[in-house]
Amino acid sequence: MATSYAFEPENRLCVWKMTGVLDADAIIATVRTAHSDPLWSNDYDFLTLLTEARLGQIQPEDSDRIVEALGALDTPSTDGHAKRGAIVCTDELASALLLYYEQTSRVSRASEERIFTDEAEARAWLASPAA
Repeated sequence: MATSYAFEPENRLCVWKMTGVLDADAIIATVRTAHSDPLWSNDYDFLTLLTEARLGQIQPEDSDRIVEALGALDTPSTDGHAKRGAIVCTDELASALLLYYEQTSRVSRASEERIFTDEAEARAWLASPAA
């Protein structure tokens, strides 16, 4: 498992990259680390790139824990824009688990989340004006 993050201030993005066998604790720890980084901005949208990621160890209760932990970190943007998060994943099984996450997080997350299979499409959606 490998997780990392990088900031793209010019795109108003925090980009998380995750590969390998992932679990809830690793995902939550990576997001918390990014939030505590001095370069963090509450105005960032989120782009999560899952490459050869295996999410089979994540159970529904783990997804609920992820939603709760990430929801606790949600803060309104300082510039008033509606925050969005794009998750890019090409694995069908992982995408099904992510769809569950997307559905369960709608109520508790301040940001709108969408699942994509293509990074360019995800970036285009994040760069487009929010509806």
